[in-house]
Amino acid sequence: MEAAILQRKQSAQLNQDRAKTDSTSKQKSEESSPDFWGLIIFLPLAVMADLLGVLDLTGFGAIIVRIIDIPILGILWLWRILKQGMKGQSYQHQLMLAFLIELSPFGIIPTWTTFVLYCCFKDTKLGKQTIGKMKKI
Repeated sequence: MEAAILQRKQSAQLNQDRAKTDSTSKQKSEESSPDFWGLIIFLPLAVMADLLGVLDLTGFGAIIVRIIDIPILGILWLWRILKQGMKGQSYQHQLMLAFLIELSPFGIIPTWTTFVLYCCFKDTKLGKQTIGKMKKI
């Protein structure tokens, strides 16, 4: 009888140890893996939108650029919400700042490209360490 109780306790302890090991390995793999699919899909989109931002220097092109910026904002917002969920409030503020810069007369600045690169960098382990140190300062 005691052997069965001891065996159950050991089995329960082994399961807890396995669960801890699995969760730490999963967190490490999620932290260190950059979002290559995000770069492959959204970086060319952001670069094209910024290249079209050069049309902002012409009168008619400025209207086209403003119309293009709204779907780009929606696509990038959806990408960040699907990646992080609603907990990433800082991304929403940064995305709105990038959108406002694109709408301003300084719209020729590559803000969409900078935003996508910043998001992909911030999702990596190195980015989390670097930005965490900067916040401490």
